[in-house]
Amino acid sequence: MKEGTNIKELNHLLEKISVLSQESLTYKKLAYFIEKNYKNVIFMRASEVAEKAGASQGSVSRFCIALGYKGYNDFLHNLQQFVRKEITAPQRLQYASNFHQNTSNIMEMEHQNIEDLKEIIIQPEYRKIVEKLASPRQLILISARMSATLLPYTYYVLNKIKDHVMQVTPHDPLWETMEMLDPARVQFLAIVFPRYPNILLNKLEALHKKGFRISTITDSITSPVVKTADEVICVPITTSSIFDIYSTPVLFLNLLMRDVARLVEGADKRISILEKLDQENQTYYKTAYLKEDQFFANKDHKV
Repeated sequence: MKEGTNIKELNHLLEKISVLSQESLTYKKLAYFIEKNYKNVIFMRASEVAEKAGASQGSVSRFCIALGYKGYNDFLHNLQQFVRKEITAPQRLQYASNFHQNTSNIMEMEHQNIEDLKEIIIQPEYRKIVEKLASPRQLILISARMSATLLPYTYYVLNKIKDHVMQVTPHDPLWETMEMLDPARVQFLAIVFPRYPNILLNKLEALHKKGFRISTITDSITSPVVKTADEVICVPITTSSIFDIYSTPVLFLNLLMRDVARLVEGADKRISILEKLDQENQTYYKTAYLKEDQFFANKDHKV
């Protein structure tokens, strides 16, 4: 949630909308439409809201600013945080089919999410997570359901950087025995985005009670995982699609692992060794480029 927006619950937002509706007939129209259709609004552009509510697009912007937001996109991001916790995939498909999906609008929201990363990576909590992940302790990446799709990428890169990295999801045997590990020797990184899986929340709570260190990447300070985390970084995601869009979390994870690599002693040497092994094993396809002197010789000959 952006600085200056202190609305943390849907009921609080709806209350503010109700109060604002008393200021003018236009605001009453907008308030009524948003209150009755807020699950649909997360898929709509400001112009669509204006058309459906019988108001101007400028009125929509002023309405959002009067609520305490920077504008419609700021309001939309906040509303998405509330709605995506409860909206199901079939509902998303239904709403996406009923309302025109504007690709440029989605890309604008993603652009804003990426811009927000500039402030996120200078937060003290971010630095703490970098230091925790760079420590020599065993690192376990943990997640479930759709959030777990981010684990393989994160694991692949971190395993290139340092030793003792593991990834665990509910179907792995280690899931059942993690509480038996030594909390003094293990660091967890949890990735938890909506819809928050209970099986993951319950496991993190159990690990927290056992005294394990848990750094968490989630989407909001209202996320239920906050209470079990030692450090929390909130990375925005866009909900204006059938499924949440993870492009911003992927970029964030890349930046995070870049900064971890800078702190891991011997990471450059480790990566060089791995690169040499890849070359020896011919891991990657190699394009048969001409050598520089051969290229110029052929060019001169043609001339």
